[in-house]
Amino acid sequence: MIRNLFKKAPLKAWVIKQIDPETLHLCGQGILESTEKPKQVRQALHFEQYQGGVRMGDTGIVLNTRRLAAVVPLHRLRLVEGGREAEWQGRSWTISQVPQRCWDYDGRLVTQKNPISDSPALISTEDVSCLGQYINRDGTPPGEVVFRPVNALEDPLQDTQAAIKDVRERRKRTKKGWREDGSWGPLGEPPEE
Repeated sequence: MIRNLFKKAPLKAWVIKQIDPETLHLCGQGILESTEKPKQVRQALHFEQYQGGVRMGDTGIVLNTRRLAAVVPLHRLRLVEGGREAEWQGRSWTISQVPQRCWDYDGRLVTQKNPISDSPALISTEDVSCLGQYINRDGTPPGEVVFRPVNALEDPLQDTQAAIKDVRERRKRTKKGWREDGSWGPLGEPPEE
């Protein structure tokens, strides 16, 4: 109980994934994870030189600052207009919310209008526009492509016939089987009476 009285509050910061000319791609708030003393962490954060982990909200996910554009102290970035804009570094920025699936994405993010609701108004998604250069339009197959099960054109009795043939071959090797009269025994010998 006494230990909790002297425990320091965790250091929180805003996490920015990407900075565009007019837009901040904002992941949200995170708690700084470091083995260094809180004073050293605050100082590194103040000079924008913090390197280490940032635990995102209540998710337990820890992001490395090498994958982030900036980690900003809470008092330096202020959200306005209901979270649609931010004031940071003496200017106003448009905010684009970065969903959790993009927190670990290494490529460029693009902004799009939120198709579900107005809050947040903009969301960030992966930029896949460069994939078009890898498409070979001359390599498309001629005619119509038909998708079907792998065995759609096979004979349904194929496995049964193969099993019957296998048994017949095995019986010929052992020289036992069903005789002409319907009895079982060595082949080529008359039935026992």
